[in-house]
Amino acid sequence: MIDLVLAGASIAVLIGLLYIYVGNYRGLRSPFSAGLIVFAALFLVENLAAMYFYVAMSEWAGAGVAVPMLALNAAELVGFATLLYVSWR
Repeated sequence: MIDLVLAGASIAVLIGLLYIYVGNYRGLRSPFSAGLIVFAALFLVENLAAMYFYVAMSEWAGAGVAVPMLALNAAELVGFATLLYVSWR
C-alpha cells in the first residue's frame, strides 16, 4: 500500500516537472528541454506501470510481493522532489 502512495506522489511530482519543462521548451526551443520532457515522460510511464503491476501482482502473490521496491520508490521520490525543487527555482 505504501508503494502505491509513493508511486502516486512520484507521479504528481513528475507532472509538475513536465509542466516546468514544457514551459521552458516553449520559451527556449532547446534540445535539452526536449530531452528533459522525454526523461520526465518516461519516468511517468514507469510509475504508472509500477502502480498497475503492484495492484495486479498483489492479487496473485499477496500484498507483500512489492516490499523490496519500497526503498527504491522512496529514493526515486526524493530524487524527483529534489529535481522539482531545483527546476522550480
